[in-house]
Amino acid sequence: MTALVTLWFWLLRRGRSGLIALLLGTALFELIQPLAVASLGDLSRLQALLAIVPKSFYALMNVTPDFLMAAGLSGYLALGFTHPIYLLLSAATVIWFAGRGLAGEMERGTIQLALARPVSRPRLYLARVLGLLVVALAVAACATLGMLAGIALSHPAGTLTYAHFVPTALAAALLVWCIGGLALLSSATADRMGQAVGWVSAAIVVSYVVDYFAAIWSALEPLEPFSIFDYYNPGLALSAGTLPLTNVLVLATVGLTGAIAGLLVFARRDLPT
Repeated sequence: MTALVTLWFWLLRRGRSGLIALLLGTALFELIQPLAVASLGDLSRLQALLAIVPKSFYALMNVTPDFLMAAGLSGYLALGFTHPIYLLLSAATVIWFAGRGLAGEMERGTIQLALARPVSRPRLYLARVLGLLVVALAVAACATLGMLAGIALSHPAGTLTYAHFVPTALAAALLVWCIGGLALLSSATADRMGQAVGWVSAAIVVSYVVDYFAAIWSALEPLEPFSIFDYYNPGLALSAGTLPLTNVLVLATVGLTGAIAGLLVFARRDLPT
């Protein structure tokens, strides 16, 4: 256990600069969201504007006009957790971490130094999984705290239940964990960090495109359940304070499956020299 904790701290310490920069970027982006909402003034006056916004915009944000009108302030703030920039920042954080921790070290040759000590491959890999869990929680926490700071600064009009930020943060953490599990599998399989990042990024982009186009193109609707983004609904969490059990199970299971598959690959593969 001591060796595992040591590996975990060493892993986080080595990547702290890039990790902190990405987390601060996520927090800053979410801080801006309440400021933008407050600049709109009375949200009830936006119904006419919502009627002329193209359907593709709502599909991009994974919401509907009816939801925004019914949810009010919570609905508009939840857009900060479905905005493509937020998704890019959160995915980049965990993909960078997973890619650097395995494929990056294999590319640099430092993985051999770690394994030269009395540390097994499964234990070394488990340290990466624990690091991934910390990163997933950190992304969700930074995003949530950033938005709360923005609310405190701007005081946007409308009612808001602050307790609902807990399930919203959980939804965000589950999505990051899901992406991170797939990133660990990719990183365990690849020999170079660029290769690992490319593989998992392509998979995430395809998943996002399927979810986006399924909302505006009926031919792709049968494929929508195969997208991980179909099970990510922070709008419902922030407005109603609930998370569908199916969403929790799917995101948690996909992430866990990816992490376990990555362990099996990493434990048996030949490491580059």
